[in-house]
Amino acid sequence: MEETAPVEMKWKVCPATLQPWKGALAWLAIIGTVVMIFDVNAIAGISTLVFWLGTMGIFIFPSTYTIDSKGIYAKHPLSAKYYTWGQVRRTKFFNDSCYLFTRKKASVVGSGMRVFFGNQGKQISSAIKGYLSEDIAT
Repeated sequence: MEETAPVEMKWKVCPATLQPWKGALAWLAIIGTVVMIFDVNAIAGISTLVFWLGTMGIFIFPSTYTIDSKGIYAKHPLSAKYYTWGQVRRTKFFNDSCYLFTRKKASVVGSGMRVFFGNQGKQISSAIKGYLSEDIAT
């Protein structure tokens, strides 16, 4: 059985509530598009709703992030991702979030994880930077 590392930080954030205008616009776009398409074809309307929720789910629903000495875990409503610190090859930090990449070079194929900070931006970004190797590209 795997030994789990003690949790250093755990937080829950919903970006749509931190940026209410963008959140309202996202919900308006989802509902408006689905209503227009559903009026023509019910199956297409339901498919559009699933598509919108899948693509915008990380923004409009709350996500839970956990950092420990082994890696970072992101639990979203429709998915979950876990990266060990050794898997992270490149990062990009923003004011309210960061993006952790598993490839050193930019690529369309490369996967990554968006980490929203919420109201604890400085604490979370310094915790992430503390676990990253010095050779990580930013």
